[in-house]
Amino acid sequence: MPSRGSVKPERIGRGLLWAGGMALVAWPLAVAGWSFAIEQSSVGMALPDIRSGGWEVTGSRADVRPSVTANGDVATIDFAPSSLVLTEHLTFVGVDQPLTLNNLRTDLSNATVTLNYGANGPWAQRISIDGDIRVDAARVEHPQLLPQTWNFQGRAKGRLADLRVQGTLASESGFTADLDIQLNPEGGVSVAIDSVIDGKQGVQALAETLVGWPDLLTVDSGNARLSMEVSTGQGGEVAASGSAELQGVGGVFNRTAVSGLTGQVRGSLENSRITTRFRDMTVGEINAGIPVTSVLFSGNYSAPVTELLAGTLEVQQARARFLEGTLRVPPARYELGGGSGRIPVEVEDVSLSRLMAVYPAEGLSGSGLLRGRVPLGISGDGVQVSAGSISAIDPGGRLQLPADKLQAMLGGNQAMDIVVQALQNFHYSVLNSTIDYDEQGKLSLGLRLEGKNPDLRGGQPVVLNVNLEEDIPALLTSLQLSGRVNEAVTRRVRKLLQESGEEKAP
Repeated sequence: MPSRGSVKPERIGRGLLWAGGMALVAWPLAVAGWSFAIEQSSVGMALPDIRSGGWEVTGSRADVRPSVTANGDVATIDFAPSSLVLTEHLTFVGVDQPLTLNNLRTDLSNATVTLNYGANGPWAQRISIDGDIRVDAARVEHPQLLPQTWNFQGRAKGRLADLRVQGTLASESGFTADLDIQLNPEGGVSVAIDSVIDGKQGVQALAETLVGWPDLLTVDSGNARLSMEVSTGQGGEVAASGSAELQGVGGVFNRTAVSGLTGQVRGSLENSRITTRFRDMTVGEINAGIPVTSVLFSGNYSAPVTELLAGTLEVQQARARFLEGTLRVPPARYELGGGSGRIPVEVEDVSLSRLMAVYPAEGLSGSGLLRGRVPLGISGDGVQVSAGSISAIDPGGRLQLPADKLQAMLGGNQAMDIVVQALQNFHYSVLNSTIDYDEQGKLSLGLRLEGKNPDLRGGQPVVLNVNLEEDIPALLTSLQLSGRVNEAVTRRVRKLLQESGEEKAP
């Protein structure tokens, strides 16, 4: 065997690099039993563009400090500090929404590349990498991400055909996640992402990372553990799944305050259809003006990507406390496609006294318990209720409605004076009401009352049929401005009214 030598040049020119590279390939074919080593060389060269499996790598250049040892079967390259590969663009174009990383800087310091040219098979199975790497992208572009700087620091290990890369990913905004990338020999890629979003600061970093973050959503308490897996096949097809474990999340969405949101959400995307599974979801309170508390929900929802509100809802458990009573959706499958589907909300033991207490008007009072069924429809136009019904539970109760408010609700119709007088102190045995609610927020009540007013006509029995209308958005705005929700909602509503010109700044 020839003796092993050592060469330490300050820099190898491109011609020498080319000659050396050709030698590494040619010598194993002609000579057996040789070996050599080159320590601490400095190499600068342009790298070829790569297009494979939906990926495009263009404008790459290596500026590395390798130490090379080789024999008739294997060459090992150890990279010293300051070994860099600079890439203008790395793009995945195998999907409808391409991902582009611009001006990449890959630091290979302390990484080792092994070339097994003595083995059979494609080069992707004969080249392996093992070591620490750092990748900085000056700008990452994707339709779902806000353009900004990203960096990755971790470790790469394995053959190029099935390389695994693990480490920590961070955005300029402060969002961080654990990243696990696995290549497979068929050309596909699997990516797993795990992140913990903690408190207001963590949510702000996520909001400054995602394009679709709702402007009217703020989170000020709790935490969430987010996990996502995305895989691409050899033909560029994409499958994705993810989960979120929520703990004590609280904040404001639009004009609604939410507190104590806890539970697990799992979702998947396959064949252009999204499936979401909700497990043991609980909410301490949802308050848009009238609080709904102790919410419990478990179920599944599936819908096509192109029509997210036209899916199938499978309810396993859904109930909440409302005005000292309960709201419940019976376990079943509900088809919501075409805008005709309805979710039946069962109302039980709701306190009429509590309902009157939350209404923003003086002089309202009542007693008794209510039950009923409200078929809820949800579409792109909003929320609707059609042919709902509410009735009083025996033995009835009492109603007291102030004359001025009642006249306003009845439209000032003088023919309804007897109704106004009766409802100043009405003792009812029967209370039935139909409920309709349209997309514009108008609530229509068809109210039938049987009973008497002891102060009217000697307490003779009276049957009243009354149609009432209420502007629910205006009602909720009044409640929100009164501070009954929380200060954040009050400030937001006041700001929105000022921007729309409906309320002057104080």
